[in-house]
Amino acid sequence: MAFARNMYTIDSSSGFSPKKMVNPWKTYVKLSAVLMGSHDLTKGSLAFLNYPVQLMFKSTKVLLVMVMGAFIPGLRRKYPAHEYVSAILLVLGLILFTLADAQTSPSFSVIGVIMVIGALVMDSFLGNLQEVIFNMNPETTQMEMLFCSTVVGLPLLIPPMVLTGEVFEAWNSCSELNPLIFHVRMF
Repeated sequence: MAFARNMYTIDSSSGFSPKKMVNPWKTYVKLSAVLMGSHDLTKGSLAFLNYPVQLMFKSTKVLLVMVMGAFIPGLRRKYPAHEYVSAILLVLGLILFTLADAQTSPSFSVIGVIMVIGALVMDSFLGNLQEVIFNMNPETTQMEMLFCSTVVGLPLLIPPMVLTGEVFEAWNSCSELNPLIFHVRMF
């Protein structure tokens, strides 16, 4: 059965259902915890860092992914020396930029740096963990990975959004855009 939506066609017969899962739920609990932790730390770091500094830190993710990939069982990747040199030069450039920005930017904070580094570590685990899941069980589909990590991650994401008030802001914003669907207005 296919549903037409604008110019795209969605084929519901090839979709994912939990009955077709090839990995246990605990795999997706781990994956979602890392994904949501990374998301929360990245977003939270913006309260302490300006966006260019955060972006520079996030651009060094490649080095951590390389390092983690070399030590995670199931991957044990090896990279040529010139790739490590390139990644190290990238990090050195980041350090110089950050030191210069620390002198001029009032929104630079050590807490923000610690938060964004935590997010980077989680990001490096995330990509490698996904690859391990695909390697250990080749029948895993991208749809399963996306669906299950989203279903498990949603309960992990909602409490921080309620505590910060973002869920209410989002609901009210959506209700202004489409009052027919979001007819209940929250505070």
